[in-house]
Amino acid sequence: MDCMKRAEVIYVFIVSLLVAGLISATNSDSFGSARIYLYLYWLVRIFIECGLFIAFRNLLETNGVLKNRVFRLFSVSFILSLIPFVLAITALDIVLGFPELGLDSTDQSTGFHVTEFLMELIYVADDHLFLCILLSLPRILPLLDEPMQSYSEIEGQTRTKQSSILPMLDPPLSGQLVRVEAQEHYVIINSTDEQRMVLGRFSDLVGTLPPSLGIKIHRSHWVTFDAVEKYFVENRNMKLRLTNGDIVPVSRRYRRTVAEHFNG
Repeated sequence: MDCMKRAEVIYVFIVSLLVAGLISATNSDSFGSARIYLYLYWLVRIFIECGLFIAFRNLLETNGVLKNRVFRLFSVSFILSLIPFVLAITALDIVLGFPELGLDSTDQSTGFHVTEFLMELIYVADDHLFLCILLSLPRILPLLDEPMQSYSEIEGQTRTKQSSILPMLDPPLSGQLVRVEAQEHYVIINSTDEQRMVLGRFSDLVGTLPPSLGIKIHRSHWVTFDAVEKYFVENRNMKLRLTNGDIVPVSRRYRRTVAEHFNG
C-alpha cells in the first residue's frame, strides 16, 4: 500500500473485475452451466496477473531501479512478470484438471515440455501486455499531457544554472563549464560554448565552485568531473584528456587524488 495510492488500488481492483467479466463472457464455458465458476476462474487468473506485474514494478521502484523512467519500468515489469504468470496459470489449470502444455495428449512421456511452454508464453503475451497497459494508464497518461519544453526554456534553465555556479560573471557563462585555468593575474574560464578571461585570483574563483562539480588538479588548473574523458601518464607526467580535446597536466601533489577518483 505504501507504493500504491488508494485510488490506484481501487482502479486495479475495478479493472480486474471488468476484464475478468469480459473474458468469461467471450470464452467457452469450461464449467458447464455454472457461469459463476467460470467468472471466478478468470478473476483468479487476472488477480494473479495483476499481482505479479505490480509486485515486480514495486520491487524495482523501492530499490530505486528505473524509478523515474516510467516507460522502461513498465517494459521491464511486463517481461519479468510474464514467465511466472504463465507458470502460475499452468499450475492452476493442472490442479483444476484442464488440459495444459500438451499434458492431455496421448504421448505419456515424462520429458520436458519446453516447446509447449514457449508456445504458451507467446500465446498469452499479447493479453498480458494489454492488461499491463491498462494497469499502467494512471501513470502513463499524465506524462503524455506534460507540455514539451521549448528550446528557449531549456537554454534559460542552463543559463540560470551556470549563473548560480559563477554569479560574478556578467553575462552568465554560455554552455556547460569544462575547466578553469590561471594565467598570471587573470583566470581563463572554458565552457562547451565559449572561453572567457576575467581579472581575479584563481584560488578565489575556484573556491566559489561546489566540490561536487569538479576537482583541482594543478595549482593553475581545475576541471569538472563530467569533462574528464580519461587520465594517462606520458613521459612520467600524468595528464587528463577532456571531452573537448584539451590535454591538462596533473601536478605530483594531486596525482593520487586524481587516480583514486577516476579509478572509482
